Amino acid sequence: MDEQNQNKDAIQDMVANADNTATNQNLQNKVAKPQESDTQNLDVLLQDPKLQAEFDKKLEKAINKALTNKEQEYSKRESALQASINTEKEKMRQNILEEIEAKKKEAEEMAKMSMEERYKKQIDNQELKIAEYEKELSLIRRRDKIATIVADKGYDPRLLQLLRAEDVATDEEIEDYVDKRNQIFLEATNARVQTLLKDHPDVLLGDKKKKSNEPEFNFNFASKK
Repeated sequence: MDEQNQNKDAIQDMVANADNTATNQNLQNKVAKPQESDTQNLDVLLQDPKLQAEFDKKLEKAINKALTNKEQEYSKRESALQASINTEKEKMRQNILEEIEAKKKEAEEMAKMSMEERYKKQIDNQELKIAEYEKELSLIRRRDKIATIVADKGYDPRLLQLLRAEDVATDEEIEDYVDKRNQIFLEATNARVQTLLKDHPDVLLGDKKKKSNEPEFNFNFASKK
Protein backbone atom coordinates (compact mmCIF):
# COMPACT_ATOMS: atom_id res chain seq x y z
CA MET A 1 0.00 0.00 0.00
CA ASP A 2 2.77 2.38 0.93
CA GLU A 3 4.59 1.58 -2.30
CA GLN A 4 1.47 2.42 -4.34
CA ASN A 5 1.10 5.75 -2.56
CA GLN A 6 4.76 6.59 -3.24
CA ASN A 7 4.34 5.75 -6.92
CA LYS A 8 1.20 7.85 -7.05
CA ASP A 9 3.00 10.82 -5.47
CA ALA A 10 5.91 10.46 -7.88
CA ILE A 11 3.55 10.46 -10.85
CA GLN A 12 1.77 13.56 -9.55
CA ASP A 13 5.15 15.34 -9.12
CA MET A 14 6.16 14.48 -12.68
CA VAL A 15 2.84 15.80 -14.01
CA ALA A 16 3.22 19.00 -12.00
CA ASN A 17 6.77 19.51 -13.25
CA ALA A 18 5.68 18.92 -16.81
CA ASP A 19 2.88 21.49 -16.41
CA ASN A 20 5.31 24.02 -14.96
CA THR A 21 7.78 23.44 -17.81
CA ALA A 22 5.07 23.93 -20.40
CA THR A 23 3.85 27.08 -18.67
CA ASN A 24 7.36 28.54 -18.54
CA GLN A 25 7.95 27.70 -22.20
CA ASN A 26 4.72 29.43 -23.16
CA LEU A 27 5.71 32.49 -21.17
CA GLN A 28 9.14 32.59 -22.84
CA ASN A 29 7.56 32.26 -26.26
CA LYS A 30 5.19 35.11 -25.49
CA VAL A 31 8.05 37.32 -24.25
CA ALA A 32 10.46 36.50 -27.05
CA LYS A 33 7.90 36.64 -29.80
CA PRO A 34 7.56 40.25 -30.94
CA GLN A 35 4.29 41.87 -31.63
CA GLU A 36 3.20 42.03 -35.22
CA SER A 37 3.43 45.83 -35.21
CA ASP A 38 7.11 45.62 -34.18
CA THR A 39 8.03 43.52 -37.17
CA GLN A 40 6.54 45.91 -39.69
CA ASN A 41 9.24 47.54 -41.78
CA LEU A 42 9.25 51.08 -43.12
CA ASP A 43 7.63 50.12 -46.40
CA VAL A 44 4.71 48.51 -44.59
CA LEU A 45 4.29 51.51 -42.32
CA LEU A 46 4.35 53.91 -45.24
CA GLN A 47 1.41 52.11 -46.81
CA ASP A 48 -0.65 54.16 -44.40
CA PRO A 49 -1.42 57.44 -46.26
CA LYS A 50 -1.26 59.48 -43.05
CA LEU A 51 2.15 58.09 -42.09
CA GLN A 52 3.38 58.54 -45.67
CA ALA A 53 2.29 62.18 -45.66
CA GLU A 54 3.93 62.84 -42.28
CA PHE A 55 7.15 61.13 -43.41
CA ASP A 56 7.25 63.14 -46.65
CA LYS A 57 6.67 66.35 -44.71
CA LYS A 58 9.54 65.71 -42.28
CA LEU A 59 11.86 64.57 -45.05
CA GLU A 60 11.16 67.68 -47.10
CA LYS A 61 11.73 69.86 -44.04
CA ALA A 62 15.11 68.21 -43.34
CA ILE A 63 16.21 68.56 -46.97
CA ASN A 64 15.17 72.22 -47.11
CA LYS A 65 17.04 72.96 -43.87
CA ALA A 66 20.21 71.34 -45.18
CA LEU A 67 19.94 73.24 -48.46
CA THR A 68 19.33 76.51 -46.62
CA ASN A 69 22.41 75.99 -44.42
CA LYS A 70 24.55 75.26 -47.48
CA GLU A 71 23.21 78.31 -49.30
CA GLN A 72 23.90 80.53 -46.28
CA GLU A 73 27.45 79.18 -45.97
CA TYR A 74 28.08 79.71 -49.68
CA SER A 75 26.59 83.19 -49.49
CA LYS A 76 28.90 84.13 -46.59
CA ARG A 77 31.97 82.90 -48.45
CA GLU A 78 30.91 84.66 -51.62
CA SER A 79 30.31 87.91 -49.72
CA ALA A 80 33.72 87.69 -48.01
CA LEU A 81 35.44 87.02 -51.34
CA GLN A 82 33.61 89.86 -53.04
CA ALA A 83 34.49 92.23 -50.18
CA SER A 84 38.17 91.27 -50.52
CA ILE A 85 38.04 91.83 -54.29
CA ASN A 86 36.36 95.21 -53.84
CA THR A 87 39.01 96.25 -51.31
CA GLU A 88 41.83 95.33 -53.68
CA LYS A 89 40.09 97.14 -56.55
CA GLU A 90 39.73 100.24 -54.42
CA LYS A 91 43.43 100.13 -53.48
CA MET A 92 44.41 99.79 -57.12
CA ARG A 93 42.10 102.63 -58.08
CA GLN A 94 43.57 104.89 -55.41
CA ASN A 95 47.12 104.04 -56.50
CA ILE A 96 46.29 104.81 -60.12
CA LEU A 97 44.62 108.09 -59.18
CA GLU A 98 47.60 109.10 -57.05
CA GLU A 99 50.00 108.25 -59.85
CA ILE A 100 47.92 110.21 -62.37
CA GLU A 101 47.74 113.15 -60.00
CA ALA A 102 51.50 113.06 -59.43
CA LYS A 103 52.21 112.97 -63.18
CA LYS A 104 49.70 115.75 -63.76
CA LYS A 105 51.35 117.88 -61.10
CA GLU A 106 54.78 117.14 -62.54
CA ALA A 107 53.57 118.08 -66.02
CA GLU A 108 52.17 121.37 -64.71
CA GLU A 109 55.47 122.14 -63.00
CA MET A 110 57.41 121.26 -66.13
CA ALA A 111 55.16 123.52 -68.20
CA LYS A 112 56.08 126.47 -66.01
CA MET A 113 59.83 125.80 -66.36
CA SER A 114 62.16 127.05 -69.01
CA MET A 115 64.00 124.61 -71.27
CA GLU A 116 67.10 124.84 -69.12
CA GLU A 117 65.15 124.18 -65.91
CA ARG A 118 63.46 121.17 -67.45
CA TYR A 119 66.77 119.72 -68.53
CA LYS A 120 68.24 120.28 -65.04
CA LYS A 121 65.26 118.58 -63.38
CA GLN A 122 65.57 115.55 -65.62
CA ILE A 123 69.27 115.29 -64.76
CA ASP A 124 68.49 115.55 -61.05
CA ASN A 125 65.94 112.75 -61.33
CA GLN A 126 68.44 110.55 -63.14
CA GLU A 127 71.07 111.24 -60.51
CA LEU A 128 68.64 110.23 -57.75
CA LYS A 129 67.93 106.94 -59.51
CA ILE A 130 71.64 106.30 -60.02
CA ALA A 131 72.30 107.01 -56.32
CA GLU A 132 69.60 104.51 -55.33
CA TYR A 133 71.10 101.84 -57.59
CA GLU A 134 74.58 102.47 -56.19
CA LYS A 135 73.29 102.22 -52.64
CA GLU A 136 71.64 98.88 -53.36
CA LEU A 137 74.78 97.54 -55.03
CA SER A 138 76.85 98.69 -52.07
CA LEU A 139 74.56 96.81 -49.66
CA ILE A 140 74.84 93.66 -51.76
CA ARG A 141 78.65 93.86 -51.72
CA ARG A 142 78.71 94.41 -47.96
CA ARG A 143 76.39 91.45 -47.33
CA ASP A 144 78.69 89.25 -49.38
CA LYS A 145 81.74 90.52 -47.50
CA ILE A 146 80.06 89.94 -44.12
CA ALA A 147 79.23 86.34 -45.09
CA THR A 148 82.81 85.80 -46.27
CA ILE A 149 84.30 87.12 -43.00
CA VAL A 150 82.01 84.91 -40.90
CA ALA A 151 82.99 81.86 -42.93
CA ASP A 152 86.74 82.62 -43.01
CA LYS A 153 86.93 83.18 -39.25
CA GLY A 154 84.86 80.12 -38.46
CA TYR A 155 82.16 82.05 -36.64
CA ASP A 156 78.80 80.45 -35.91
CA PRO A 157 76.62 80.76 -39.08
CA ARG A 158 73.70 81.84 -36.88
CA LEU A 159 75.61 85.07 -36.36
CA LEU A 160 74.56 86.13 -39.87
CA GLN A 161 71.01 86.60 -38.60
CA LEU A 162 72.28 89.37 -36.30
CA LEU A 163 74.36 91.20 -38.92
CA ARG A 164 72.93 93.94 -41.14
CA ALA A 165 74.81 95.57 -43.99
CA GLU A 166 72.77 98.72 -43.34
CA ASP A 167 74.52 99.11 -39.96
CA VAL A 168 77.92 99.64 -41.59
CA ALA A 169 78.77 103.05 -43.04
CA THR A 170 81.85 102.02 -45.04
CA ASP A 171 83.48 98.82 -46.27
CA GLU A 172 86.46 99.42 -43.99
CA GLU A 173 84.23 99.08 -40.90
CA ILE A 174 82.81 95.67 -41.84
CA GLU A 175 85.43 93.40 -40.22
CA ASP A 176 85.45 95.32 -36.93
CA TYR A 177 81.63 95.31 -36.95
CA VAL A 178 81.51 91.52 -37.46
CA ASP A 179 84.08 90.87 -34.71
CA LYS A 180 82.20 92.98 -32.16
CA ARG A 181 78.87 91.38 -32.97
CA ASN A 182 80.46 87.93 -32.70
CA GLN A 183 81.78 88.77 -29.23
CA ILE A 184 78.30 89.83 -28.14
CA PHE A 185 76.89 86.62 -29.61
CA LEU A 186 79.44 84.49 -27.74
CA GLU A 187 78.76 86.22 -24.42
CA ALA A 188 75.01 85.69 -24.81
CA THR A 189 75.53 82.04 -25.79
CA ASN A 190 77.85 81.36 -22.86
CA ALA A 191 75.38 82.99 -20.48
CA ARG A 192 72.67 80.70 -21.77
CA VAL A 193 74.90 77.64 -21.38
CA GLN A 194 75.76 78.62 -17.80
CA THR A 195 72.06 78.81 -17.03
CA LEU A 196 71.55 75.32 -18.47
CA LEU A 197 74.50 74.01 -16.47
CA LYS A 198 72.99 75.43 -13.31
CA ASP A 199 69.51 74.06 -13.98
CA HIS A 200 70.60 70.60 -15.24
CA PRO A 201 74.04 69.80 -13.74
CA ASP A 202 73.65 66.01 -13.78
CA VAL A 203 72.91 65.80 -17.48
CA LEU A 204 75.17 68.53 -18.81
CA LEU A 205 78.21 67.86 -16.64
CA GLY A 206 78.12 64.08 -16.95
CA ASP A 207 77.61 63.28 -13.26
CA LYS A 208 79.03 59.89 -12.26
CA LYS A 209 75.70 58.85 -10.78
CA LYS A 210 73.93 59.06 -14.11
CA LYS A 211 73.53 56.10 -16.43
CA SER A 212 76.53 55.18 -18.49
CA ASN A 213 74.56 55.44 -21.76
CA GLU A 214 73.60 59.05 -21.18
CA PRO A 215 75.61 61.56 -23.27
CA GLU A 216 77.98 64.07 -21.72
CA PHE A 217 78.04 67.67 -22.87
CA ASN A 218 81.13 69.85 -22.89
CA PHE A 219 80.89 73.46 -23.99
CA ASN A 220 83.87 75.61 -24.76
CA PHE A 221 82.90 78.65 -26.76
CA ALA A 222 85.71 80.92 -27.88
CA SER A 223 86.18 83.48 -30.58
CA LYS A 224 88.30 82.30 -33.48
CA LYS A 225 90.79 84.68 -35.01
